Amino acid sequence: MARFSLYEGTSGSKRKKRSNEEEDDLKKRTCEVEEENSESWENEEEESNEIGCEVEDFEEIEATGEDGVFLGGNTDGEFKFRIDPDILDCSICFEPLRLPIFECRNGHIACSYCCPKLLNKCHLCCEPIGSHRCLALEKVVESITSPCQYANYGCKAILSFAEKASHEEACSHAALFCPISNCTFSGSKSLLCTHTKRMHGNISKNFCYDQPFLVVLEKLQPLMVLLGEDSHFFLLLNNYEIFFPGNVLSVICMASDNTEYDFSCELKVKTRESSLRLRTSVEKVKKWNGVHPRKAFLVVPDGFDTTDARLRINVCINKSLSSGGSTSLS
Repeated sequence: MARFSLYEGTSGSKRKKRSNEEEDDLKKRTCEVEEENSESWENEEEESNEIGCEVEDFEEIEATGEDGVFLGGNTDGEFKFRIDPDILDCSICFEPLRLPIFECRNGHIACSYCCPKLLNKCHLCCEPIGSHRCLALEKVVESITSPCQYANYGCKAILSFAEKASHEEACSHAALFCPISNCTFSGSKSLLCTHTKRMHGNISKNFCYDQPFLVVLEKLQPLMVLLGEDSHFFLLLNNYEIFFPGNVLSVICMASDNTEYDFSCELKVKTRESSLRLRTSVEKVKKWNGVHPRKAFLVVPDGFDTTDARLRINVCINKSLSSGGSTSLS
């Protein structure tokens, strides 16, 4: 049985056997030299060692191929091969090939999504395509499995080639990126929280869900990191607008879209006479690139609170299993 892999491979048994035979032959020749000329034993032993090293190097090269890339092998009755995943992408839409896979009479391949778009004519030779399936390639695609690229961050999924890209796009264990300027750290949710507490503790704050808490920001301070009790990572963003003097406040969550929880928040800025309030669902992002949310934000005009040069914001973040949310301003 042949099983293809995007990440692993072992040395071929035939290559090992051939290399072992060559090594045994070298040992025999070394013994013959020893019998013929015992006085030169030390010199012959050094030469034998050098040849042995060359044979070992040759065996390793044969097993792994050029540049250390595994070519194939046989373990537990299964052959395993390493394949460049780009080879198994549709040459038309560049997406991973999914069953059924069709071929024209000249052997050109197209995925089932592209055949109708081509009016069932091959994009290379204009022969009919869409009725004859490439069963051999379908078996190869079906046999390919690999772990999620976020396995080091806790994902245990073993994925087929066809579902790998879509799974990793929404994987809840996907790496998150530190939003602090000039910081290049990335890691799992828990690692990102640990990193933030250690390296950016001066602009981070712990909080409990469903309980209001106070955040004090300098008017030009761009953000405050809010760390939930379950290690979820939020950003309270502060964007000072020059053309419309005032501060624009919003909240985002650093997480995959596939997390089991939805979040909502309430922001409130008040004075003795009046108050401004925003209630909204929280957008999820894996990496913040400096763009502020455009759908839901709270604008605090300059001069709204003349008692302090800083912003005093009452924040409450809620967590729930339900999806969806609404936005309201008051």
